[in-house]
Amino acid sequence: MVAILFILMVVILLTAEYLSFSKKISAESSATVKAGLPVATETVERYFHRGHMWALVQPSCDVIAGVDDFSQRFIGNINNIELPQAGSIIRQGEVLATLKHGDKSLPAIAPISGTIVAINKHLAGTPSIVNNSPLERGWIAKIAPQNLGVELKGLFKGVTADRWQEATRAHLVHWFSPRLGIVMQDGGEIIDSVSDMTSSAEWRILIEEFFPNNDQSTLNT
Repeated sequence: MVAILFILMVVILLTAEYLSFSKKISAESSATVKAGLPVATETVERYFHRGHMWALVQPSCDVIAGVDDFSQRFIGNINNIELPQAGSIIRQGEVLATLKHGDKSLPAIAPISGTIVAINKHLAGTPSIVNNSPLERGWIAKIAPQNLGVELKGLFKGVTADRWQEATRAHLVHWFSPRLGIVMQDGGEIIDSVSDMTSSAEWRILIEEFFPNNDQSTLNT
């Protein structure tokens, strides 16, 4: 009987310790998300622009903008980012920022129009944050929107966004069909640094096809 009581006590203690540990991990994860963006994101919804930028609408109606995972894999390890100026006005479809990897550049297209009220200053010194956390700590700018209700209607969200992302990956594989297999990893993910597999001419064509914007003259290699 004593042995059974001892075993039960050990089980109870281990269970309590596990639950305490789980709560701690959950709290740390929530803190990471909250620290990654200017405000907490639990009650907001993420939209995606066809130029592979996301827009996170805040309770205040300001919008946090950044690039999606497709973008950071496409360009590869980012060694420099040209950031916008706080206070400047941006229109939906214009180039908000420029990501650079070696001699290749990738435009980050503004998902909505408005006034830039803040930029992620951490990116200037550590642009690789975008590679490591494109949807959270790698955000690019906070925008006070001008025509949010209308412009959000032209963006993808939810299941529609998921299907669009899948179609985009399939399109990329088709584009590289003569070299099929080199752009995808096991599990269907795009390999990093698609830019390293293209010539300057191919890169420009890919940008125009996969990252449409309102000013194609900005697409320099």
